[in-house]
Amino acid sequence: MRHPYRKLVQMELISLLFACIIGFSALIAGYIIIVFLSIYLVVLSLFCDAMILMYTRHSVEGGKQAVRGAMLFVFTTYFIFQL
Repeated sequence: MRHPYRKLVQMELISLLFACIIGFSALIAGYIIIVFLSIYLVVLSLFCDAMILMYTRHSVEGGKQAVRGAMLFVFTTYFIFQL
């Protein structure tokens, strides 16, 4: 039997995998803008986790994850414009 939120779980795991790969390669190459891309992928993963938690009746934990993702998104965007 398939998990009802299989697509969200896959998107969460794939975005985390790409964030690790892109972040590690950006740190080696020294490109700061690509590091920001990897942070945005982590934000996507946080929002997917928040949606999964909210759909499974863990709304408090899902809300916390959504707030963490939103704060990370805002701060990352702010830092990009400060470059």
